[in-house]
Amino acid sequence: MSSNLIETLAAHPACEVVRKAGLDDFTHRNPRALLFFSGDVAQRPEGLDVAVVVRELASAYADRLRVGIVDRRDETALMTQFGVVVTPAIVYLREGNATELVARMRDWPVFAQACDRLLATNDAAAVQATGGNA
Repeated sequence: MSSNLIETLAAHPACEVVRKAGLDDFTHRNPRALLFFSGDVAQRPEGLDVAVVVRELASAYADRLRVGIVDRRDETALMTQFGVVVTPAIVYLREGNATELVARMRDWPVFAQACDRLLATNDAAAVQATGGNA
């Protein structure tokens, strides 16, 4: 059953399975993206809960970002690359660089607000940061 949920997620139109060798291509094609590290869901069933959240994020933000589901065979290498210490985890990527990491199951706003920050344009962020002091 656990692998079925991950397989179903991989079939979502806004998702794709990412291998280490294809990571550069994925980030080049998708300047704003999420990487989902499910971990071993047999040992850490929380990964299934986060997979449901990832499916909802993929649907809610489908027209604005892609979800890369990290292939389990490459998780350890990519965890090191992106500073992931515990799974399940979602890494938020802008131009291939990690901007945020959310590990373990959290409330929906934690995941959604991280997506909103990821998708904010640099200009909007700069205006927001100045707070009208110009």
